[in-house]
Amino acid sequence: MALKGGEASTQTRNLALLAKDIMEGFLMLNPLVLKKYDHSTCKELFRQLRKLQTTIRIESVDLGNQTSLRTRNHRLQRMHQAMGVLEHHAKLNRIPLS
Repeated sequence: MALKGGEASTQTRNLALLAKDIMEGFLMLNPLVLKKYDHSTCKELFRQLRKLQTTIRIESVDLGNQTSLRTRNHRLQRMHQAMGVLEHHAKLNRIPLS
């Protein structure tokens, strides 16, 4: 099924919001959640997660402020965990992510 231009941008926006929810800890990726996504959606979600991870790493953090440093590290940990689950799911289902 081909997506129209508006539908593709809506899907990308939804996946960006999904990636932000994962980053904040509102959603955890697992095989049951990933089961409902097709190959192209998994690839786009992986791209959004990488993009968000890069954004988090670029942000400067005051090393003296322990709470902001801990928050940043928790976000990075959640992103890393989600990307690992997604990579494993892609490997099992033979989905090329790159």
